[in-house]
Amino acid sequence: MLPLPTFSVLSPRAVSDAAQMLTDHPQARLIAGGTDLLPSMKYGLFTPPTLIRLGGVSALQEISVTEAGGLRIGAGVTLRAVGRDVRVLSLYPALAAATRTIATSTIQAMGTLGGNLMLDTRCAWYNQSTFWRGALGGCLKCHSAPEGAICHVAPKGKGCYAAHSADTAPGLLLYDAEVELVSTRGARRVAVAALYGDDGRDWIRRAPDELLTAVILPPPPAGRVVHRKLRARGSIDYPLLLTAAAFDPDRGPRVVVSSVGPRPVELGGVAEAWEAGGVEAVAEAAYKQVSPLSTHVWPAPWRKKMVRVEVRRALEAAISGV
Repeated sequence: MLPLPTFSVLSPRAVSDAAQMLTDHPQARLIAGGTDLLPSMKYGLFTPPTLIRLGGVSALQEISVTEAGGLRIGAGVTLRAVGRDVRVLSLYPALAAATRTIATSTIQAMGTLGGNLMLDTRCAWYNQSTFWRGALGGCLKCHSAPEGAICHVAPKGKGCYAAHSADTAPGLLLYDAEVELVSTRGARRVAVAALYGDDGRDWIRRAPDELLTAVILPPPPAGRVVHRKLRARGSIDYPLLLTAAAFDPDRGPRVVVSSVGPRPVELGGVAEAWEAGGVEAVAEAAYKQVSPLSTHVWPAPWRKKMVRVEVRRALEAAISGV
């Protein structure tokens, strides 16, 4: 049994209160569902002295239609609620599908959309107990203390290559969604595509005193967006590969892949590949661009081969739905 470290809990009732608490307690961490943070604390990955519980902030738990005709989804809305909302199902089916592939139904009932977008990057060398990591000389990524000097995934590299595993991010990127970040200094919007960094230790591009309050979706695109998740089992597991594909008859295809590096990546050259050879050419272009590393226990060469397969399947589904 892995015990939790000692910590105190603050319970704000408004977004402004939460922002102030985060400013006053710079070492605190935000907690909503807690489905990822609490296990990570048991593993010794984080040892925050204070948790700021967002469950009592009702403003974070609302879904509303924007003036532009899109949706504003509070960061505290549960994954289950997002996946069952009739507006999400009708206008953004790939987002609804993504929420249903996350972990288990119990996790979906507890975890939140904001929590999923802020999900820590993962690695077979990092997401282990303190004892396990210590046997290897520690992990470069571990936040509680600089345990090691190298990344076990890429020992000759200079950074951390832990993989981004948030199921909802690739589809939201193709929907051109934005997130709202709030601090005591005010609020700002950031495109989901610009939210993530290139190093697994510093994967979120936000100030330490900012909290994610909402996801803002523009009116849905003309074509269809499709979400696919490759994993060992049909539930529970984190992704071995995430793929989202969109097809607009006028603009052609777009493809995003994730769980192969610290951030989701929209592939380049997709339009040119489409013009040159259709679906197969796009799948081949994806295969050439994407190189999964050994962040998972499953072999990286097999995961690379599955990039071609998953991109083809996602794009075919997006085209057939137009």
